[in-house]
Amino acid sequence: MNPQHKQILLQYFPQETIEQVSSMLKKHAVQLKITRERVSKLGDYRPPVQNLNHRITVNGNLGKHLLYLVFLHEMAHLIIWNRYGKRVNPHGLQWKQEFGSMLKHSIYLGYIPENLKIPLAAFADNVKATFAADPVLWKNLKSLDERLASEITIEDIPADTYFMAANGRFFKKEEKLRKRYRCFCLTNKRRYLFHPMAVIKPVNEEDII
Repeated sequence: MNPQHKQILLQYFPQETIEQVSSMLKKHAVQLKITRERVSKLGDYRPPVQNLNHRITVNGNLGKHLLYLVFLHEMAHLIIWNRYGKRVNPHGLQWKQEFGSMLKHSIYLGYIPENLKIPLAAFADNVKATFAADPVLWKNLKSLDERLASEITIEDIPADTYFMAANGRFFKKEEKLRKRYRCFCLTNKRRYLFHPMAVIKPVNEEDII
């Protein structure tokens, strides 16, 4: 591996994963781009077009272990694209099986921190499109990421707490309905369901204008 490339990868990936990541990039001729933070996604994959190779982007503000897992998520998309092209759903059964297999292999290789092994293995058996869809795994991932650890989610606050959502609207948390929390919007007097891991900002009632 080019020493300069290795040093760049070490800025973003766990040291023990560098050889694997480098090998994947070389084998599949991937153009990897580390980007600024994007609110709507942690990473993405774009298939080859015209003279461009496979392209993977990952948010550079992520902690190293989360960034590595997001990279594997996108690599699974690449592998499924190579096998099936547009014939299968991007997050369909084939992708879930491939990504789950990659996660289990990473656990076997010892690339995964101890506190992530059990929840990640469970996730690998029932893969979802996002890590945040698994509250147990997401909490453990957050504990390894200084930026995420400081975030407050719907699940962290008690019922009847007022908060501001990512869209700037103010809500009051109500009861949990199965997997999501029902919240009352003070702006339009309607109720909405929030994912437990939705990031919010608690506010005092008197501070709401």
